[in-house]
Amino acid sequence: MVETLQSSNAPIISVVICTYNRADLLPGALDSLLQQSLEQSLFEIIVVDNNSTDTTPDVVAQYASYLHIRYIHEPLQGLAHARNRGYKEARGKYIAYLDDDARADPEWLKNILDSFNNTVPDPLVVGGPIYPFYLSKKPEWFKDEYEIRSWGDKPRFLVPKESFSGSNMIFTKKILERFGGFNTHIGVSGTTLSVGEETSLFLKIWEKSKEHDIFYYSPDVKISHYAPLEKMDTMYALKRSFASGQSAVKMLKSDPVSKKKKMKLICSAGIPVVYLTLKAIVKFPKYKHYQNWIFECGTPISEKIGTILELSGLHVSVKQYILNKSK
Repeated sequence: MVETLQSSNAPIISVVICTYNRADLLPGALDSLLQQSLEQSLFEIIVVDNNSTDTTPDVVAQYASYLHIRYIHEPLQGLAHARNRGYKEARGKYIAYLDDDARADPEWLKNILDSFNNTVPDPLVVGGPIYPFYLSKKPEWFKDEYEIRSWGDKPRFLVPKESFSGSNMIFTKKILERFGGFNTHIGVSGTTLSVGEETSLFLKIWEKSKEHDIFYYSPDVKISHYAPLEKMDTMYALKRSFASGQSAVKMLKSDPVSKKKKMKLICSAGIPVVYLTLKAIVKFPKYKHYQNWIFECGTPISEKIGTILELSGLHVSVKQYILNKSK
C-alpha cells in the first residue's frame, strides 16, 4: 500500500538532481520524472545547480508550470556539496538521487516506495540496476557491461562492503542526517575527475550501524544512464580508474574510523600491481581489440597506481576535460 503524505503538503519522496553544465541532457532526466506512474503529489523534484555556466537555469525555467519542481543554486563547488544541499532542502521522507544525464524507468518511484514499504526489515537505503543508453553508435569493441551496474536479477539485501552507484541510490532522510551526508573532501568537483563520496558514506554506515540488513537492492528500481562516446575513450577509462584509486586513500584521510585499514590498503595495492601487470602482458595476445585489453586489464593496474601514489603523498590532479568536450 502506498504510504500517505506526511502532511497535507509534504511529498513522500524528494528526487534530487545535481547538475553542472548539462543543459543539453537535463531535460531527459526531468521528462523521465514527469512520466512516472506515481502520483505527482507524492514526490518533488529538486534541481541543484552547482555553478553551471551554460543555460541550465533557462532549461529549468521551462518547467516552471510544474509546481513540484524546485531550482536551487549551490555555490560551493563539488558534487558532495550539491548532494548535501539537496537532502537538506528536501521535504520528503526518502531522498532519491538521479544523475542529470540519467533517465528513470516509468515505474522507478513506485518501485522505490514498494521497496521501502514492503521489505522486512525496513531498509535504510534502496538501490537498483543501471543500464547504459547511447545517443550515437558505439564502437564495435565497446561492451554494455562496461557501463552496467547491477547486483543481479533478484531482490536482496547487500552484504558488507557492497554498495550502490551514485546514479541510482535512495536514502531515508534520517540516515543522511544521522551521518552528515556526503564527504565533501572527495568526489567530483567542477572539471576535476574524482570519485568515491557515496562509497565513503556507504562504508561509514556499514561500520557504525549494528544492523546487517541496511541496503536493499531491487532489480525493478532501474534507470538508464547516458554513455557518451567520450566515455569509451581508453585514456578516460585509465584516468577514472586512477582517480578511483586516489579516492580510496582520501577516504582514509578524512574518515578516522577507517584509518586502521591503511596497512591493508597498502598491501592490497603494492603487491598486486606487479601481478596484474604480468597478467595483462600475458593476456594481451588474446584480445582482438586493444581497447578491451585496456578496459579489462589496464584499468585495475591504473587504480592500484593511483592508490600507491596517493599513499606516498604524491597527488596528481586528474581533469575530466575529455568528457567536457561536448558538454
